[in-house]
Amino acid sequence: MHNDITILYVEDEVGIRESLSGFLDFMCNKLYIATDGVHGLELYKEHTPDIVISDIKMPKMNGIEMAKSMKAINPKQHIIFTTAHSESSYFIDTIEMHVDGYILKPVDLEKLEDKIENIIEYIRLKRDYKKQQAMLVQSEKMASLGEMFSNIAHQWRQPLSAISTCASGIQLQKDAGSLSDEYIDATCETITQKAQYLSGIIDEFNDFVHDKSIKKESNIKEIIKSALLFCELNNQNNNIKIVDSLDENIRLQTYPNKLKHALINILDNAKDALCQKGDVLDTIIENRYIFLTLKKEENEIVIVVKDNAGGIHEDIITKVFEPYFTTKHQYIGTGLGLYMTYNMVKENLNGKIQVTNTQFEYKDKTYCGAEFKITLPPLS
Repeated sequence: MHNDITILYVEDEVGIRESLSGFLDFMCNKLYIATDGVHGLELYKEHTPDIVISDIKMPKMNGIEMAKSMKAINPKQHIIFTTAHSESSYFIDTIEMHVDGYILKPVDLEKLEDKIENIIEYIRLKRDYKKQQAMLVQSEKMASLGEMFSNIAHQWRQPLSAISTCASGIQLQKDAGSLSDEYIDATCETITQKAQYLSGIIDEFNDFVHDKSIKKESNIKEIIKSALLFCELNNQNNNIKIVDSLDENIRLQTYPNKLKHALINILDNAKDALCQKGDVLDTIIENRYIFLTLKKEENEIVIVVKDNAGGIHEDIITKVFEPYFTTKHQYIGTGLGLYMTYNMVKENLNGKIQVTNTQFEYKDKTYCGAEFKITLPPLS
């Protein structure tokens, strides 16, 4: 018995249905039974089982029609057909739908068991892969939490200092006997603004750490600015200047935290490249820049992040998005960061990401560096 697998069995013949149901019930955690195609499709929509096992010739709706409706909902749905010898003409239809099996009646239980076990093994491998992906995301996040805490502390200092100054000002004016209502009102307004700013930073950090992935219409410039806020202290400490050209009015139905996370990973790698000395860089770079642009190109949204760190070695540039490719001394930082970025852009944001080496001019000087280009579909 497999405690994590559900099966839908669709069969209109009572005798066959009763004899096979006991066998299938033993093999799964939950067995749903339907007596025809219409009933089977209803149960499928309600329970979304892992595996569907169905006869082909049935009243109301045959197995082929039912399976096509299921595949329209989930193209990767696992389906096994059981059918009589006289129905071999249906082979073409089942092949075109990429079903997992086609077993002739009377059903050979050993063959059916083998097919089910093979599907279950595939399902479990896929589930394990998704769990590993989720663990990688969390692991990569935890690795950067220390830097983020430093950034939060840095961002809090000025507002806290301003609040302290306001409180001291009120006390001094009171002691001097010159405290006015106007001064109290203005000072309280300043304190309220600074407190709201601090609260906003907490919310930003909390949403990012707990990955509150809610798809919503978002201003892309605000997401980019938020990502830069997380990296601000590192950039300041390493004398990295941010040069941005961001379209104000680009909005997108997207997952803001996923996009922010992807951008933070790219910015961190650019920072590593600008600050390191070794195989890629012959000398320490004095004028360190990270350039960000956000614009629409034809019918797509394009975000470009580039640096002036000299570029990526041509022999490894095609590997930077591979997992565990962690030759940090060669440019690509933590290894998992860019791999997770690639997956987030492709799978969560429905976009594309590519990296190239580029040569460009800035302030009458020619620079060379890596350019990461994220392409996203526009707001529909």
